[in-house]
Amino acid sequence: MKNIKYYKISVISCVLCLSLFFLYQYVNSGIADTNTVQTEESFTTNELLAKFQHKQQKLEDFIEKAIEIEGKIKDITFQDGKYSLILKGDSDASYILCEMQSDQNADVKKLHAGQNIKLKGILKGFLLDVILLHCVII
Repeated sequence: MKNIKYYKISVISCVLCLSLFFLYQYVNSGIADTNTVQTEESFTTNELLAKFQHKQQKLEDFIEKAIEIEGKIKDITFQDGKYSLILKGDSDASYILCEMQSDQNADVKKLHAGQNIKLKGILKGFLLDVILLHCVII
């Protein structure tokens, strides 16, 4: 009878340890490289900002999905080891903020304001501006 009790405790302990290990691996697996993620949709800055401002299409459909965006660089910033590009459309009411993947730093250093660019990033949301994270230059 004692052996069965120790056996059950051992099995439950092993299952619990394995579950915790796989949960830890899942949580710390990191973010997929945007280069390898399939693009859901392509937009120009004006198209995306128009959809955002006039709610022509629910941008919620694209949240957490990769999209391509083509437009003109308004500004380039560097903070906490990452570059961010601000893309503009025809209006100055809203912008598209693109935080670059850190492996893109060397390529971003070659860019300048006013230059046209095509990026792919993960749409995270929008408040006053549209926000893309983990962007890569196409």
